[in-house]
Amino acid sequence: MNNKKTLLALTLTTVLLSACEKEPSQNPNTSTVEKPEAMSPQQQLNELANKLVVKYNFLSNIETDCPDFEGKPLDTCYGAEILLSVPEGTTNNLTIDTPWQLNYSQVYPVYASEGSDFELVHLNGDIHVISPKDSFAGFSAGETQKIKLWVKSTLITESELMPNYWLSANGLAPAVVESTKTLIDKETGLEVQPYVVPFSDTVKQIKSAPDDINQYASAAWLYQNEPELAPADKKALDFAIIPTPKSMQVIDESARLSLANGIKLNLVGEVTYPELSAALERLALLGINESSESNNAVSVNISLNAEKPADWQAGHYQLRVSENSIAIAAQDATGAFYALQSLASLVTLGSTDIPLVVIDDQPHYEYRGQHIDVARNFQSKEFIFSLIRQMAAYKMNKLHLHLAEDEGWRLEMPSLPELTQVGAKRCLDLSDKNCLQPQLGGAGATERDGYYSVADYQEILQLATKHHIQVIPSLDMPGHSRAAIKAMEARYHHYMKQENEAEALRYLLTDFDDKTVYSSIQNYNDNTLNICMESTYTFVDRVLEDLKLMHQQAGHPLALYHIGADETAGAWVDSPVCKALIADDSNEFNDSKHLGAHFIERVSNMVVAKGIAVGGWNDGLKETQVDKMPSGVYSYIWDALPWGAHKQVSEQAHRNWNIVLSTPDVLYFDFPYQIDPKERGYKWASRRVTARTIFNFMPDNLPIHAEFRRDTLGKTFTVNDEVQRDEQGKVTHQPLPKNFTVKGIQGQIWGETMRSREQAEYMLYPRLFSLAERAWHQASWQVPYNYQGQSFSPTSGVFTEQLKQQRDEQWLAFSAALGEKELPKLELDNVFYRVPTVGAVIENGKLIANTAIKGLPIEYRVNGAAWQIYQAPVEVDGNVEVRARTRDSKRAGRILPVVE
Repeated sequence: MNNKKTLLALTLTTVLLSACEKEPSQNPNTSTVEKPEAMSPQQQLNELANKLVVKYNFLSNIETDCPDFEGKPLDTCYGAEILLSVPEGTTNNLTIDTPWQLNYSQVYPVYASEGSDFELVHLNGDIHVISPKDSFAGFSAGETQKIKLWVKSTLITESELMPNYWLSANGLAPAVVESTKTLIDKETGLEVQPYVVPFSDTVKQIKSAPDDINQYASAAWLYQNEPELAPADKKALDFAIIPTPKSMQVIDESARLSLANGIKLNLVGEVTYPELSAALERLALLGINESSESNNAVSVNISLNAEKPADWQAGHYQLRVSENSIAIAAQDATGAFYALQSLASLVTLGSTDIPLVVIDDQPHYEYRGQHIDVARNFQSKEFIFSLIRQMAAYKMNKLHLHLAEDEGWRLEMPSLPELTQVGAKRCLDLSDKNCLQPQLGGAGATERDGYYSVADYQEILQLATKHHIQVIPSLDMPGHSRAAIKAMEARYHHYMKQENEAEALRYLLTDFDDKTVYSSIQNYNDNTLNICMESTYTFVDRVLEDLKLMHQQAGHPLALYHIGADETAGAWVDSPVCKALIADDSNEFNDSKHLGAHFIERVSNMVVAKGIAVGGWNDGLKETQVDKMPSGVYSYIWDALPWGAHKQVSEQAHRNWNIVLSTPDVLYFDFPYQIDPKERGYKWASRRVTARTIFNFMPDNLPIHAEFRRDTLGKTFTVNDEVQRDEQGKVTHQPLPKNFTVKGIQGQIWGETMRSREQAEYMLYPRLFSLAERAWHQASWQVPYNYQGQSFSPTSGVFTEQLKQQRDEQWLAFSAALGEKELPKLELDNVFYRVPTVGAVIENGKLIANTAIKGLPIEYRVNGAAWQIYQAPVEVDGNVEVRARTRDSKRAGRILPVVE
């Protein structure tokens, strides 16, 4: 069976290679008439691409008829059907008079399928191929072809079902199937997937396993899970600043300082105007202009503190808004910049009056970061510019740019142009010679590919400098490296044709004699650098030199580089080069298990030797030996809380490394906001990540989350943070070192399901506000970490009801500040934030509604009539639906029905 699949896959690859060598003979979208009698195969393919109706019908996550996998039974899988048909009026027996196939992307591979007239196989990554059997006689109107399939995973969101299926045939130009392209809903701006049969079964399709107790986020569930507290004090909104300052005193609750005539800066000491210009630009956006010529402009006196107490952190500032002037005293220029951002936060759109306050403030964490994956689906330079502006507005200071992945290399390297010539674009070709395979539904979607030129990247760096943000690039290695591997293979073949073997081999990342069979987490069999080849390290060194020079020329030194170092998936085992390396007695390792650690150790020291700090994901770093690693390593912890994230933090804290929490069940913004198939994202570590769950996070005390959080099945869990030993008495876990604190926290957004700028911004905002809050401000309700070790469960009661009430009251005030003050500022800067779904119930014939983000307009309609503004409980009779809108009312959120 496996040999048959391999043969079929090779045959299909050959067919697609031949197909892509030819130019299209006509646009596949232009044929709408019946097929002429003498239509060419290319015209047939184009017509079929135009008329074929594809529907993906997801059946169940709790199937009981899972076929065996590799000869063994499975407890869980999901079942689905792919339905193929053509519209009424189509000529009978519509097909292509040459062998053809339908190709599509599916994140988790199909392991079994059945269909009377079609066969389905998984090729590589997420690419699958459906091919007709000899029994297939063509499509006829009114008939539906069905392919049943099973996947060794679960499915909970429609966004995982990728668009852009494409047809290909030997010697013909491929064409994307029209019915599998996505649309945009005019009311919401959200993606519509016409090829997906809407999920409707809230048991079989919403639950990820038979024992999953999570609840679908219906309007009733959302209403019932909002805190029952008094509305936020409207007057308090004037004093709200996000992130919350360390301390604030109100001089006069009713007095206000008018900035209608602008502000005039007076700088004393070493702080310079360019260091503050970005904050002044934000103030101008909000209607507060700098006016040095106006006698009525309010003076803003800015100086650096001569004395700096030991407990002041970088970025510390003091801000005083008096009746006639504003005074800022800062620890450094960054502190002065943050003081001006706090001034901007005091501004409410539509008003130029601000309250009289005294603020003493500094960050809780040194590292306040946001990661963005632009490699899987490219995001424009303008998107990054916008993100930098928003991060700086809320005092975040680290931008982690994930620039290379299996699906794309997104940064120009002057020394290695093939990386972007080949690795920055996808096309309908499986050869990877001139472009990459169209993974993640990338067929025909050229807008989702591209790269940053050197000039683009340096603009990003310069803008980040202006906004007091450090850019941390990552070009993931040795796994997640398919784009680099294929680009360097293309380079190899180019120079071999010129009979220049030395240059061909210089940066080669592939041992062509390696017969290792492996499958990465993303189901690739060819995405890992061969770390036993010296040319791999030559390649890494060249990339680092190019990258360092780009940063240097932009005036933004490369201070920290993230090497990745995760998920190498058992590669290299049968590589002759690796076998020779292992057999060499001069090496300190003698088996393939330590090769990954060898790569990380060697590359880490290469990075540090160039004057750059090194960071990586904790799972790869954990395999290294401390004495072989440089000091000052940044370890990014991505284990989930129920899995034992606290153990990973402790293990690497005891290595004396810098810890950056990247906890996926709290800090991965590519997970859904709610348990609803219409919400975008993956679900492997969390079923919901909301602004509120991030706000509730206690980064300094991971174990305590067992008292109130749930795992992916909606179940409670326990955490034992006491000293633990194995049977031999060896310590297997211990609490954090005394007085150890993490370096900071970072939000992550991985790009698999982010197919546009709007989708990425939807996932970022408003969650970014809560991230900034937790990174900057240590709340009064947070429970300090117990360095002696402690066990936690839902019944341990350390997080008291009183503390919960404080937290929920502060969340309500924070939420109101978001809705009333900060989301309108996003609208002003054209940011596509998520409009929350509305919680609502009908009690005694009256509609009662709320939203998680307070202050956004709520609308309702009855029996499909016109939408009406909801202001208070109202009598309704009939089928009721609810939704929220943006503050400027230009865009609506998703509609939910209200069931009585």
